[in-house]
Amino acid sequence: MLLELAIGDAYGAGFEYAALDFIKTHNHLFTYVKHPRHKLIPGSYTDDTQMSIAITEMIVSQKLWTRQDLADKFVEAFKRDEREGYASKFYGFLKRVKNGQQFLAEIGGTSDKSGAAMRAAPIGIFPTIKEVKEKATIQAAITHNSPDGIDAAIASALMSHYCIYNLGKKSKLGKFIETHVPGKPWS
Repeated sequence: MLLELAIGDAYGAGFEYAALDFIKTHNHLFTYVKHPRHKLIPGSYTDDTQMSIAITEMIVSQKLWTRQDLADKFVEAFKRDEREGYASKFYGFLKRVKNGQQFLAEIGGTSDKSGAAMRAAPIGIFPTIKEVKEKATIQAAITHNSPDGIDAAIASALMSHYCIYNLGKKSKLGKFIETHVPGKPWS
């Protein structure tokens, strides 16, 4: 799963927030593309993959799923491989913080963007829907403690859970998400 996430992330990095004309011209799936404004080398994965790696390391560690341990993993993964691809403010924040405790003390954490959803796919490996939702919520609330940020993370984690455990046809995935994350037209 991580390899596929990294490949898709590296490909998509060339197009994030780019002009529609640029996307139409270069989105042909033949090669990685240099983003028109960012420094990231084509084919490099971004913060989304790095944070997914941190989530995966947390899963493998079998530690209690706490904000503190997750924040420690986020900082550890970044410090091990400081790379472009993060939003500039968050990148500066991660360069400055020393550990998860400082991360939690200083993070604003109310973004309603998609970052928590982008790193949530590995959480789908947990065996129950209840556990997937709980763990996706905890990790999302660290940086994206808003209704949309949390709902998107839960939906993302449930998508991978649905596929990992073969819970139904792909055409029914939207309805499955709507059942467990109501209030949005996921279909």
